[in-house]
Amino acid sequence: MKLFFTLLLFSLSVDSKNFSHFVTEEFSFNSEKNEKLNGIISRPSGGKAQSIIIITHSYGPTDVVAGNQFKKFRSEFTSRGISVVVWDKPGCGESEGEFNINQPVESSADEISAAIKVLRETNEPGSDQIGLYGGSRAGWIAPLVINQEGSNIKFWISISGTDPYENWDYLIRSSLEIAGYSSSEVDTVVKSLANGNWLFSSGATYDDYLKASKAYRQDKIVQKISGKTYIDHEAGSKEYEDDKKLYYENQKKWVSSGSVFDKEVGLTVVIKDFESMLDSFSIPVLAIFGDKDKNVDWRKTKALYERTLGSDLTVKVFENADHALRLSKTGGFLESQQKEYRKYPQVEGFYEVMVDWACSKEFCYMP
Repeated sequence: MKLFFTLLLFSLSVDSKNFSHFVTEEFSFNSEKNEKLNGIISRPSGGKAQSIIIITHSYGPTDVVAGNQFKKFRSEFTSRGISVVVWDKPGCGESEGEFNINQPVESSADEISAAIKVLRETNEPGSDQIGLYGGSRAGWIAPLVINQEGSNIKFWISISGTDPYENWDYLIRSSLEIAGYSSSEVDTVVKSLANGNWLFSSGATYDDYLKASKAYRQDKIVQKISGKTYIDHEAGSKEYEDDKKLYYENQKKWVSSGSVFDKEVGLTVVIKDFESMLDSFSIPVLAIFGDKDKNVDWRKTKALYERTLGSDLTVKVFENADHALRLSKTGGFLESQQKEYRKYPQVEGFYEVMVDWACSKEFCYMP
């Protein structure tokens, strides 16, 4: 057993039009592990940038450079004088290192700080006004960067952001509800998940964990989402002993990592003291949500932001939009895994809201 969170890979559509607002060059730098991370910087073709926005990745592998990703995003921002910087994660594309799908958010934040250092040391136009953009998992990473970079970060655009806790229970609960489970059936599975995680995190035995988490592990929707078929092997069998050994190895790693499970809330704490961290920020923030987001409990995040980020917070909620701001039928995770999902349109006005907001804060060319 391993505690983990899964967030929808958040990427923007690549538009086939020819864009003339920007010129793109390689942007590479060394991470805190001294691994070369390969990326790109797109600059306005009409003059020096007024600011720079760094794209903070969400969950999953990347193909930024070879795939020419975020092209529409780069076009919209550079057309108003904002350079865009993005790179491939370690082990993806031409970036060195080993890809880790559960890369610690602290490590991702350190990468961004390393990139900021290069931008400022080379006097890249716009580097005196650096902002962060990112969806989903980036809702944990960006605040860490803002906290450690201080005045080097001037603005933040958060898409489908997160609260301090991992989101897996909300994703599971939403998926079961979409599948037609009754309230009591949903509660049974989610309670089994929470109890199993609590026992795992508190050092309980493998057998106690198996008993507590049985309803969760054997649920067909859970198995479909996780891609795992959970089998309770006979005690003493080779399969049982192998799974038991892996359980204790993962448990030891989890405990030694300093991770915390909040028993009262029933969730793993991803960022400690998250609320006080957000409360210390004094930069303008734009938070965008979709009201059909079934991956992250956006209502909790919205309430958290409104409690902490002060008067310079702008919130936009798009109707009928899911976690990736696409117009999906259910907003559910399983729907987003279907082949036709990539053809779903993105919500109208998504780019305009972001660029207009950035300009209202004087981070772009002014007419």
